[in-house]
Parts: sequence; C-alpha cells; structure tokens
Amino acid sequence: MPDTQLRSPFEQKDEVLTQTPVILPTISHRALLSLRESAKVIGTKGHTIQRSREVNHVKIGLSEKQPGCSDRVLSCAGTIANVANALGDMVDTLNDSDNETEMESERYSFHFLNHILPAPSREEIKDAEQLKNIGTLRLLVTNSQLSSIIGKGGNKIKSLIDRHGVKIVASRDFLPDSDERVLEMQGFPGSITSALVEISEILLNEMDIAFASERRYYPHLRKSNSSVIGKGSEHTSGSQEIENRVLGQNYEAIVHVPEAYVGAIVGRQGNRIANLRKYTKTKIIVEKKTRNEQPPDDQQTRTFTIVGDHQKNVKLAESMLLKNLSAEIGKHESRILNANSETQQ
Repeated sequence: MPDTQLRSPFEQKDEVLTQTPVILPTISHRALLSLRESAKVIGTKGHTIQRSREVNHVKIGLSEKQPGCSDRVLSCAGTIANVANALGDMVDTLNDSDNETEMESERYSFHFLNHILPAPSREEIKDAEQLKNIGTLRLLVTNSQLSSIIGKGGNKIKSLIDRHGVKIVASRDFLPDSDERVLEMQGFPGSITSALVEISEILLNEMDIAFASERRYYPHLRKSNSSVIGKGSEHTSGSQEIENRVLGQNYEAIVHVPEAYVGAIVGRQGNRIANLRKYTKTKIIVEKKTRNEQPPDDQQTRTFTIVGDHQKNVKLAESMLLKNLSAEIGKHESRILNANSETQQ
C-alpha cells in the first residue's frame, strides 16, 4: 500500500491565507517653480505642502533656495495616481491667486519660467469664469523621456492632447548644465491630473535604465556648480543629490561590473535590470559606456549605482546584482572549459 503523507489542517490554512501582496507601481516627477509659486505651494508655516503629503500619501518637497536663483524644483514621489493628484492639486493651488493679472504680465529673467503656451482665449473657453481655472504645470523630463512621451511621429503626445483636453509643448532648449527640458502642460487641474497618469504609465513601460549621462537640472548660477557633475562625482549628479535628500533616498551601493558582462546583466532592451529595479523598488543607474574602439579587457568595468529609500531594498538589489554577475561569469568559464575539452579530443 503506497505511503501517503497527510498535511495538517493548520498547514493547509496557512497556505490558503498566504497571498502575494499587491505592489502598486511608483513614479517620481519633478516640476519647475518660481520663488513666488514655491511660497504658495509651501503655504503659511508649511501647511499647504504638509496637507498635500497627508491627503495624497506622497513624498513631496522642494530643492533648497539658492542665492541669486529665481526658481526651485519640486519633487513628488508615490503611486502613479497619488502623484498625479498631488501635482493636479498644486496646479489648483497656484490658480487661486489674488494677483492673477500681475502674475500673467510678469516676465522672468530665467526664461524657462516664462510660459511657452499662450493663455487660452475666450473663443476656446466660452465661459469666462472657467478661464480662471486653467492652470499650467512645468514638468521636468529628460531627453529620452520626452521621446517616449512624444512617440513615433508624435502619435502619443497627440493622443494625450485629444483624450485629456490639455495643451502640451516642450521647450526647445535644455535647462542649464543638464539633459532636461520643460514639458509645459496647460488645462484644467483635473485634465492635467488624468494626462499625468497616462504619461507616468508611458514612462514606466519604457526601458527602465537611467544613464548617468542624463544629468538632472538643479537650481544654480550657471557654471558655478559645474564641478558637481564632473569627474569627482560621476555616480550622482547635483540634482540627484537634491532629489535624494528631499525624498529620503539616503542609501546607496556601488557595484563594478566587468565590461564583458554588462550586456548580459542589463538584458535585452534593458528588461533584466528593469525587472530588478521593480522587484527591489530601487533606482539603478548604469554608467555610460566610454567611447573606445578596442574590445573590452579584463580591467575595464562599468559602475552600477543602486539608490533607494530603504537600506534592505538596496542590499537586496546589490545581492541579486552580484548573484547575476557570478552566474554569468560561471557560464562564461563553463563555455571556455567545454571548448578546451572539445579541442583536446
């Protein structure tokens, strides 16, 4: 008679109750604000920004005020819907201004703060009262992100404009000492919110690697802090330092990967490193390959910088990255041994 193994009802109950927790995708967006707008977003004694944190369940903060600069960068991180709602609320807050006509006529010396899109006319909005509810968001996007949002032949950005009833245009120039441009969105706060949800989904579905060459903008006097992005700080740009401090991303790990194994670690179209980032909830920055026509040798390495909110997540990503590297090295050595044995035979 075959020996059957019975499982206790407690074991069966545990198995039924054990469920994989639902992990909602997260996003981090940055917006450019003038000093006047920043003060309004913060509110009296920080009440407005604190309320946004509590109501929308997001991490939100502003870069430090730099002497001589007329702008600040707002960073907002959380789930896609929560971040979109928080930024939509910010647009609504900026619309509630007693000095509307004064702000419309104001021109900034830092031209990125000046509106790209003209104000909507009464021909577009029949109800004159509704004109006051039209707001603007200056979203900061890297050049590669902008390409994803525009889409092939502009099909994605046209779809965003038609579906959500917003106007969207990108600045021609890059912000100083960076690879970021302003993506200006104009419309009702609710329409901007729904468009942001779709933009976030587009960005998360694209190749999920942030190359070190794509420098983030941070408020500064032009060229005064150029050394921050120089050789002495090749892993983290000044803007990333600001964003890390604002959002509480204080943990970092660095892994040096031999050039010969970088492709295998990153995976086809970046899918392997993208999965690692999503699983560990960390940001992995891959150092850009230097231009070198010679084939990689054993001494050449690329730097993988891991950044995250929690130390355990960073350590998990580091451990998995090293495990993947060890596995690829083992495969390579195995292929060499097999080749040698076939040659000897």
